[in-house]
Amino acid sequence: MPAVIKSKKRSAAAMPAGEPTYPSPIYSPAIGKKALEALAPALDRLAEADLVTVRLDVEAATYAALGVAGFVSSPDVRARFALLPREEFDMTYLDELELVCFAALHALAEARAAGALTTTDARLPIEIISEATEIEGRMQALCEYHLSDDPAIRPELDRLRPGTGHRDLANDLLGYARIYELRADVVKDDRKLYRAGDAARARELAGVMVQRRSTAMTPKAREAYGRYVRVWTLLCRRYDEVRAAALWLWRRSARVQERFPSLFAAGRPNSGRPRKESESDRRRESDGGGSGRVAGGEEAVETPSPEGVEGSRS
Repeated sequence: MPAVIKSKKRSAAAMPAGEPTYPSPIYSPAIGKKALEALAPALDRLAEADLVTVRLDVEAATYAALGVAGFVSSPDVRARFALLPREEFDMTYLDELELVCFAALHALAEARAAGALTTTDARLPIEIISEATEIEGRMQALCEYHLSDDPAIRPELDRLRPGTGHRDLANDLLGYARIYELRADVVKDDRKLYRAGDAARARELAGVMVQRRSTAMTPKAREAYGRYVRVWTLLCRRYDEVRAAALWLWRRSARVQERFPSLFAAGRPNSGRPRKESESDRRRESDGGGSGRVAGGEEAVETPSPEGVEGSRS
């Protein structure tokens, strides 16, 4: 077995004296492979329409989730989750969190090795990219201006905002088209940015981009990428259930957001596709107002609980 490499984050031993410590899950390729095999039935049951777009640093997000998995596996913490009614929280989510994290890291490594994460932007005609960028920018500006305070839409806007390439551009088009559908009554009232055909055209362009990208992949790469997306979707589902329950259980703790970080916040890219100053930006000023690369190899890694997770359980 390869030597264990510790994460750059503080380990449990480095935490201030007096704070409780929890075992850190240790990942290795062999463990990841077994986890992926064990989850195969659950992955196969996922419907295509339910798959979650990968548009952030999955590796960083997964290690954040794995740190949380170490925390919630502690007997005292687990007992707290067990107090929740069975019809409201399935303890299986807790039991499988570490397993899904291991599977995600392995699927990521397989997708990378198969070349599934290599950009294929050069194969896209400039006409498609230009039109897609124009429509995406217009739809983004409209959504940001009118819906940034909408509690149901804001998380999706945060997810869509950091783009890193044309793969993300296709995903963004689908995301904004979906928002247009959900808030049709709001977007139609905008007289400057709204175009009646933008949502439909956004879906068409996204379909063309995805089809061309898929065609450029080898069969092995397509298979690896499909498995990677399915594992990421399952991880998002399991982690979101655990996090939602935890945010309530630890609702009186000032450090609950540190203990249970959002996967999108943990995996947010440092930089995104540049966006031109939009009409929305100019309107904000006049009014006085204001997704995912991966890196690293598949070495065995000891993952500490995230900073703040090991604090008091108030």
